[in-house]
Parts: sequence; structure tokens; C-alpha cells
Amino acid sequence: MSEIMFQPLQLGSLTLPNRVVMTTVKLGYGTKEGDVTDRHIAFYVRRAEGGVGLITTEPMYVQRNGREIPPQLGIYDDRLVDGLRRLTDAVHAAGGLIMAHINHAGRAANPKLVPEGERVSASDVFCPATKITPRPLSKEEIREVVAAYGAAARRAKEAGFDALEIPFSHGYLIHQFLSPHSNRRDDEYGGSLENRFRFGREVLEAVRAVVGDDFPLVVRMNAQDYVEGGLTLDDALEIAPLLEQAGVNGLSVTSGTMCESVPFCLYPTGTPKANLLPMAARIRERVSLPVIVAGRIRTPQLAREALAAGQSDLIGLGRPFLADPDWVRKTAAGEEEYILLCGACHQGCLAELRQGHGTSCMFNPLTGREWKVTLTPTDSPKRVMVVGGGPGGLEAAYIAAQRGHHVVLYEQEERLGGQFNLAAMAPHKEELLDMIHYLERVTQRAGVEIHLNSPVTPEMVESADADVVVLATGGIPLTIPFPGLEETRWLLATDLLDERSEAQVETETAFVIGGGLVGLETADYLASQGKKVTVVEMLDDVGGDMDVLAKAVLMKRLKQEGVEIHTGTKVLRLTADTVTAQRGDEEVTFPIETVVMAVGVRPNRALPDALAESEKDIRVIGDAVRPRKALEAIQEGFQVGLEI
Repeated sequence: MSEIMFQPLQLGSLTLPNRVVMTTVKLGYGTKEGDVTDRHIAFYVRRAEGGVGLITTEPMYVQRNGREIPPQLGIYDDRLVDGLRRLTDAVHAAGGLIMAHINHAGRAANPKLVPEGERVSASDVFCPATKITPRPLSKEEIREVVAAYGAAARRAKEAGFDALEIPFSHGYLIHQFLSPHSNRRDDEYGGSLENRFRFGREVLEAVRAVVGDDFPLVVRMNAQDYVEGGLTLDDALEIAPLLEQAGVNGLSVTSGTMCESVPFCLYPTGTPKANLLPMAARIRERVSLPVIVAGRIRTPQLAREALAAGQSDLIGLGRPFLADPDWVRKTAAGEEEYILLCGACHQGCLAELRQGHGTSCMFNPLTGREWKVTLTPTDSPKRVMVVGGGPGGLEAAYIAAQRGHHVVLYEQEERLGGQFNLAAMAPHKEELLDMIHYLERVTQRAGVEIHLNSPVTPEMVESADADVVVLATGGIPLTIPFPGLEETRWLLATDLLDERSEAQVETETAFVIGGGLVGLETADYLASQGKKVTVVEMLDDVGGDMDVLAKAVLMKRLKQEGVEIHTGTKVLRLTADTVTAQRGDEEVTFPIETVVMAVGVRPNRALPDALAESEKDIRVIGDAVRPRKALEAIQEGFQVGLEI
């Protein structure tokens, strides 16, 4: 018998081919009116081709005042059905099954999209994330929302979806009624659990009335709100049987609210890994329904163990399918070492979504571009020389080799990965190394010839038998020659984070100059070793180069670790045991033992500049152009490999 992950499972009347579900992921590929686009269709079809047992759509809003992002999918109007049917037909043609996720965000709706009078919830409880205080829904309005859910469910069935999912979770509208934290009502919709559950039960009844008893219905529920006064696991153990009695066919276990505890909804770097598994197991014991669980279950081995232990019936993966749409197919084929694992970095997914670009993936530049980009074999194979084995250079080498070019890569260090190896040394970021290990394996399998410990000179490039030269030489850490620096015990953050270096902070305290990503993660690294750390940043805020959610998680941890942070503070000069800085109109002095400099990088332009007049076809990518994030380096490497 095949392993449990690839055994079929019955979800109501629907037979799933395996135990892996793609959970809902916000994409931002729609129009401002909520229409399906070709970008949506290509994205979901690609996941169907990868063997996902059941795909869940991004949240589709049932009323316009329940939107979270401008280009979100909608299901609030009959005119949207034809587009949704195009989506389901395409997924079915690719051999997949697809579940509609319908939602109203309530007080978590985007205030830029929802006029003040239309911002609604169970009660007028302030939402810290949206900075709004909603107004309570009247009983008549409650009936209108219930009807909107019913109408949305009818449209989902008409559009050909295979199942329907409704969130009683994440601090969205139904959860806002369910949780005593956000429900302060004194009518029949507030107070006791029975009353708080009433709105959700009415939604389920309205949905069942239009889709029939045989249509699979899943409810997403919180195991834990992580909010004072919110729902706990004990509450979840009471709610699960109520949902079964209400006629749902499956439960999807999650956590957190999008108002107060966003990290436990979206699980960025620094949040617990797979922490919902034991809670899902407890919930599963209380019902006879199939249970789905998600939350940083990124590897097949962890999924396999959870299923075998009976912690869940189905494994939910969201962002892992952004990184690798073939996660299921590769697992089934015994090619787990070739899975591109999600690093929970949020750089390409949520950070890009917030900027209005739509969800992508730092590790997989094809994500979100499936509708317009295909990797096709080249008609004219070329000899390609890649200089630099960081993520950008490796990506360029891999894509070019995949397309049929002969690629040789040179790296001056004894290992591949470049600055990515240092980033992975920061606490909770060890998963970033999986990206480098993946690129090592796939470049070798694609036939890339790799030379380590191989510095490249301009003469080598000019004499090389190469049609195209890709320079991915990266950046060089900056050093600011502050007056008195030579009297001070100091080192670079990059040297400190390099496990091969002998550089270390031997004193009990450390003074970090620079409050960007590297400076903050260096402070975290040192604090985890028990050092007393102070960070100074000349700008008015720290972490300006970080995603807001990842920054929030890190800043909370730095506070817990006792790291002192001083913004608007510009270092002027140093002595052996003091730093003098300018803060506003006054000078301030800090005692120091060891100074760690994290003030950025400059492009490593030695080779590109030396070859500026070369007649060879030379392409420069990544930090060698200008210092940015790994996201840009990998995207540029991908694009170069595509264009050669």
C-alpha cells in the first residue's frame, strides 16, 4: 500500500486523490472589480499540474465592504460567475480539484477600500492592524450578510467549484462574532458561545440551502487566537462539535487574527514551526470529520510524520506551493531533495502583495508569471560564463542550463551561496540555506560546470571561450572611517556572521552601528548569545529595508531580549571605550566594549568596471549593479537566463 500521503480521502461527496491541500493564499491578481484574470488561471493550473490534491482559491469577498486588497477576487455579483467558471474549467482540464474560499473581512477590511460608514463588525472594537473602529451590524444587516454568503455559495456551485470553504477564523467577520474579544453584543448574537456561534450557524444554513446536502463544505477554524480575551484551544474543542452538528464536511485548523496577532495567521520567519499539529490532533479527537492543518509544515517528512501520527487527515500548504508547485509530484516520485522549500521570508509573497505587485516568490521567479513566461529550449545554444555563486549567479546558471546553454560558473570562495550564507546565520533563518542547497543540486543536474576557489580576472574573461558573461559579483560591506575607529575594538557584522571567520564578540556588551536588516539581525544574533546589545541608527526608524510583518516579529524579540535601540542618532567619533553621537541638537555619549559595523554594502564593481570596454556580451546583475535584496538578485538572474 502506498504511503498515507498518497491515499485517497473522502471529503463529503468528493474523493480527494491525496492528502495534500493548497490552503488559501492572497494573490492580488484580480481586477478592481474582482474579476478572474489569465494570471489567476495560469497560477492555479500550474499547481493542479503539480499534483495538489485540492486547491483552495484566494479569499473571495461576498460583499464589497469585506475586501482586504484592491485586486482581490470577488464573488459578490452574478456577472463574476463566467470568469470563475473559466478558472474551474481550466483547473479540471489540468486534472485538479478546486475549492472556493468565500469571506467577509469585517473590521479587518482595508479602510482605503471601504468607506467609514461601511466598516462593520459584531461590535465597535478597534482593529490595531487597520486602525479603524467599526460599527456593529444591525440585525437587518446581519440577515443581509447571511444572504450574501448564501448567494456567493450559489455562484461558487454554478461556477463549477468542487467544494466550498468558509473561515470562522483569522479575525474575519464570522470569527469577530465568535470571539468574546471582538463580540460585546448583548442581544441573541452575543454573550454565550451558543449566541456567538449563531451568526456562523446561520451562514452555514444559508449556504446549505443553496448548494444542497451533497456539496462538500469546509470550515476554517482557529485552534488559538493568541489574543487576550480571545478564543483558546478549550474553546476550539467546544466549537468543533458544533460545526460537525451544523453539517460541515471538514475542518481546517489555523490560528491568529488579522487585527491583533497577524504573525500567527501568516507565520513569517521567527514564528513557531508546525505548532498547530498537536492542537489539530486534539480537535480531531472531538469530531469524526476530516481535519486539515497548516502552518509552516514545509517538508514532506514532517507532513508524513503528522499524518502517520494521526495528528491530521490532510496537510495544508500555502506558501510552499508558491516556492514549488511540484511539491506533491516530486514527493510522490521520490525526488524530495529537489523540492524548493519555502523559507517563510515573505519577501516575494506578502511584501510584493503589499506593494501592489501581486504575490510572487523570492525563491521562484516564475510564481505569478506563469501566464506570460515559459522556459523554452533555446534554438541556438551558447557558451555562458557566470562569475559569482551567490543566489543571483546560481539562478542565472540554472535557468540558462535548463534552456540548453553550456554554462560554466566560477566562485572565488570555497562554497556557493555568497551573502545568503551569512543571512542564514541569523536566528530563525537557517531555512534560507535550503535555497542554496537546492540551487547546488539543480545546477549540477542541469549540467552546469562549477569551479570553486576560482577568482576571476578581466584577462580570464577576455580569453574565455564564452559567448555571454554574467557578472554576479555581489557587494562589499561598507566601513565608515569614524574618527578614533583605530583605537576601538571593532568588526564587521558580515565577519561576525561568517561561521568560517574567527571574528567574534568576546566582551559582554556590543554596540551595533546601523539599524537596517543586517544590523537588527546581528543584534538578535548577539543577544541570543547572552550579550547586552545597543543599536544606533541615524534615520528616524530602523528596519526600513524589511517587510513590515517580519520586522514586527523581530522587533518584539529584540525587546524581549533587552536590546536597546536609538534612532535619529548619528555616530560622530569613537574612543577606546566611548561613542559620541549627534541626536537632534545635542551630543550623546555611549560606553562601548566592542563595536559592530552594519552600515550597508557597496557594489563590487572591480570586474564590471574593468570590462566596461569589452566587446563580449556582458550582463551585470544583483548587488554588482546596486545593493538590494536577494529577491532582485534572483529575479535578475532568472531574467538573464531567460534572455540568453
